[in-house]
Amino acid sequence: MGGRSKIGRRSEEELKEVLRTSGCRITPQRSAILRYIASTDTHPSARRVFEEARKTYPGLSLATVYNTLETLGRMGLVKVMDFQATDNRHETNLYPHINLICNICGAIYDFDADVSLHLDRVEKKLGFEVQGYRMEYYGVCARCKALAKESFQKQTSDA
Repeated sequence: MGGRSKIGRRSEEELKEVLRTSGCRITPQRSAILRYIASTDTHPSARRVFEEARKTYPGLSLATVYNTLETLGRMGLVKVMDFQATDNRHETNLYPHINLICNICGAIYDFDADVSLHLDRVEKKLGFEVQGYRMEYYGVCARCKALAKESFQKQTSDA
C-alpha cells in the first residue's frame, strides 16, 4: 500500500530542533508527542496521538496534544487534514503524494507518486494562485476487501 516513506518526514530530533530554534520548550509531554508523531505514518487524529503518547507519558493531557499539534501545523511540520464528518487527522509526510482513504475503516495510506498539477498553468490560465493542495483517492483498502470477502464466503458456506 505505498509503504512508509522517509521522504518528507522529520525525525523526533529534527522536530525538537525546529521547535527549540523557534523558542518552544521541549517538555516531557511534547517529547512523548513528537516521538509518536515521528514514528507513525498512520495520519493520526489528536485523540490517537493522545492515546499513544500517553503510553510513555501517562500524565499527558488532551489539551497539550491539541496545542502541540496546532503549533506543529502552524510551523509547517505537520499538515492538518480537515474532515467534516470525523476528527481531523495529522499528516507527517510533507512531500507531495496521494492519500488513499478507505471508505470502510477510515485508514489513510500514502502513495508516493508524481502529483504535480502544472500549478503554473493553473495560475496563468485562471489567475488562481494555488497556495496548497491535497490529493485524495477514496476506495476500499486491501484489509477491508479481504474481510468483506471472508465474510461473504462464510455467509455463502453457512447457507
